[in-house]
Amino acid sequence: GGLLGLNRSVLFQPLLDGVRTCAISSVLFPKDVVANAPRIISDLQAIFPPHQGTFLIGPMAKIGWGEPTLISLSLGVIIEIPPGDVAILGILKMALPADDIAILVLQVNFLGALEFDKQRFYFYATLFDSHILFITITGSMGVLFAYGDNANFVVSVGGFHPQFVPPPLPFPAPERIAIDLINESFAKIHADGYFAVTTNTAQFGTHSSFFFGFSACSIEGTSGFDALIQFSPFHFSVEISTQFAVKV
Repeated sequence: GGLLGLNRSVLFQPLLDGVRTCAISSVLFPKDVVANAPRIISDLQAIFPPHQGTFLIGPMAKIGWGEPTLISLSLGVIIEIPPGDVAILGILKMALPADDIAILVLQVNFLGALEFDKQRFYFYATLFDSHILFITITGSMGVLFAYGDNANFVVSVGGFHPQFVPPPLPFPAPERIAIDLINESFAKIHADGYFAVTTNTAQFGTHSSFFFGFSACSIEGTSGFDALIQFSPFHFSVEISTQFAVKV
């Protein structure tokens, strides 16, 4: 399929918001078009506002592998003319061993953007409705490559070190890659982590928390590890912490 917009432009910020809210499904092969028409039209108007003298062309494809489909990819490339900016958006879904009895479900919304006037390329992706058995998986990642006078390079999977102030990013700050091993009223085990590389740093860390018990008696605790390495001038910081409590 495809998209053609006459006297329309593309706004990257609503597209980035659509990656988190799944609004890009209104652009890529929307389902139940008649029933969801108000939402689809609203999303399209927000992402592709009127702009005289600009038009859009966007080839799209939906690719599946396996019978029944185990992996599917909805992909679109939208080109704005002029100035020739490019947006690559997609939805990736993997369900194993089958969609109706899936043990592993990974679903990712993503957007890549090439903006010539701002001399930068960036990519942002986020997980949604993903799990392994009963264990939920959440998180997001981002990549920024800027050239010219404001050259910069950032790769972040799950965010940044707590003491690091990232440069201005065109996409939302990535959320921690997190899993909830147990999430019940009487027992909770949560773990998350991150990894990032910038032009002058490397950083990574992980955190976990647990809770077992009831209001009358419980055991709870946390542990964490954070490392920040700065290349020039060379400097590094490593923090390790752990604590637990028994409450009666």
